[in-house]
Amino acid sequence: MKVLLVDDEKHVRKTVRKLIDWEAFGFHTVLEAEDGTEAVELIREQRPQLVITDIMMPVKSGLELMEWMELHAADCKKIVISGFNDFEFVRHTVKYGGTDYLLKPIDRGHLLEAVGKAVASWNEANRAKLQFHEKNKEVNELKPMYRDKLLSRLLTDAASGSAPLPGESYLREFPELATVRSCQVVILDLNTMQRPIRDKYKASVDLLFFSVLNICNDFVQTGGQGTAFRNWNKPYEIVLLLWDEPDMAARWLRKISDGLNRTLKGAVDFGVSAACSFPDGLDQAYTQALEALNGRNLLDLAARIHEYRPSPAMPRIGTVRFGKYEEKTRLAVRSGNHEQIRHAVSEWFQDICAMPAITMEQLKMWWDEFNVARAGWVEEFFRQCHESPQWPSESGQFVVPLDEDGRLSLSLLQQTMTNRLIELSQVLISMQAVNSNPMREIARYIETHYTQDITLQDISARFHLNREYISRKFKLEFQETMIDFVNRIRVEKAKLLLISPYLKVAQIAQMVGYHDEKYFSRVFKKQEQMTPNEFRKQALKELG
Repeated sequence: MKVLLVDDEKHVRKTVRKLIDWEAFGFHTVLEAEDGTEAVELIREQRPQLVITDIMMPVKSGLELMEWMELHAADCKKIVISGFNDFEFVRHTVKYGGTDYLLKPIDRGHLLEAVGKAVASWNEANRAKLQFHEKNKEVNELKPMYRDKLLSRLLTDAASGSAPLPGESYLREFPELATVRSCQVVILDLNTMQRPIRDKYKASVDLLFFSVLNICNDFVQTGGQGTAFRNWNKPYEIVLLLWDEPDMAARWLRKISDGLNRTLKGAVDFGVSAACSFPDGLDQAYTQALEALNGRNLLDLAARIHEYRPSPAMPRIGTVRFGKYEEKTRLAVRSGNHEQIRHAVSEWFQDICAMPAITMEQLKMWWDEFNVARAGWVEEFFRQCHESPQWPSESGQFVVPLDEDGRLSLSLLQQTMTNRLIELSQVLISMQAVNSNPMREIARYIETHYTQDITLQDISARFHLNREYISRKFKLEFQETMIDFVNRIRVEKAKLLLISPYLKVAQIAQMVGYHDEKYFSRVFKKQEQMTPNEFRKQALKELG
C-alpha cells in the first residue's frame, strides 16, 4: 500500500513519517507533497490508499483537496492534521469522508490509532469491493446460462401445449419478444461436426458451445433478427430462434456457416423450419427443424443447410433393418468365434453400404435396434449365471461416426458394433468357463444351504457325480475337504451370531446347521482355538 503526507511544513511531514512504523501497517511507499496541487498530481499518478493532510496550505488547501478526492479518489482514506480546533474544519472533514481530525502538536498514540482505523476501514471497503466484483463476475458468467435455460424452457412449454405469451422474466431478457408474431427455428447439430473440431474441444464441450454461440449471436443479435441459445433439453444442440423476417433466414445461415468455417475450420449442419406463428407455432417450428435435420442425407456433404419440406418430399427411411440379420448374429456371438461375428455384421453392412442415402433417423434406428437386441442377448446368455457379468462403462449418448473430413464413416460404425459383440462373446465364454466348474457350483450351493443337512451322499445325488470324484476334485480345487468347507462356512456364520448376547449357544448351533451343541463346540474350538463362549466374551469385550 501507499500513503501520501501533505503539509507545507517539511518538519511536520518528517515528524509524521518517523512517528509511524509504516510497514507494520502494510505501507511500503511513503509519498510527500507540499500542497494540495502537488498532492492531486501524486494521487493521480500513484493512487495511494491513505492521505494524511494539513488544512491550511498555499495554492490548494486541505479542504479543497478533500473535495477533489471525493470526486476523483473516493476509495482513498483521509486523515486531517491541523493546528486549528475549528468546528467548520471538523465538519468539512466528516462531510468529505475523513476518518479522523487530529490537532497539532501530533500525539503519537492518537496518530497510531487514526492510521490503524483508516487501514481497517480501507481493508474492509476493499474486501467488500472484491466480493462485489466476484459476485458480479459470477452473475455475468451465469447470465448466458440463465438466458439459455429460459429459452429452453420456452421450447419445453411449447411442446407440452402451454405456450402463452412470454412473461416478465422473458421480456426482461428478450424485450423483442413482446412484438414477435412469427418465427423460424434453426437447429445446429454439434454431434456431427468434423472430428478434428470435436477432438479439439473434447475436454471442454462448454467452450465449443461458447464459441459457436458467439459466432451465431454476432450475426443474428447484431442484426436484430433473433437469438441463438444452447438447448439444455438436448446434449449437443444449439437452437436459433429467428423472428418476423423469414426471407432473411437463408442469408443469415450462410453468414453463420462461413463464420464457423473461418473460425473453427469446420462445417455444421442446420435444420431449418418453415415460418410459424409465435408463440403458438413454436413447437411446430421446432419439430419441423428437427425433422429437416434428422431427414438429411448423411452421405451428402455438399448440403449443410437443410430446409423443412412437407411429406412426401422429405427423404424416406430405408428398409434395411437389423432384424433380418439378428438371429445369425446372435448365433455367432453364442459361438464365441470372432470371425463368425465379423462375417455376420459384415453381411448387414454390405446392404447398408449399398443404400444411396442414409438419414440421421435411420442411423439412430439401427443403433437402437442393435442395442435392444444386444441387451436381450445379455439377459438370455447370462440368465443361469450366479454372478453378474462385469461390463466396461459405455456412454449412453449415440455419437455419429465421422471420418476426418466429417463424412459418415460406416466402416467405423461397423467396427464399433463388431467390437461390442466380440466383447459380449468374450464375457460369455469367460462366464461359461466359471459356471461350468462343478466344484464351484457345489461350493455356491453349500454357501446358500449351510443351515440344512449336507452330506457327501446328498451332494452326489444332487449334482449327479461320483462321491469319490467329488471328494478328490473338491480338495484339489479348494485345498480342503468338502466337510471342512461346510464346517468353516457354518463357524463363520456362527461367529456373527455369537456377538449377540441374547442368543444361547445351543440356539446358534441349530441356526447354522448343527443339531448337537457339543459337536458344534468341538468343531468351533478346532477352527478358532477357543470355545463359542470364550469367543463371545472376547468379542463383547472388544466391542466395549
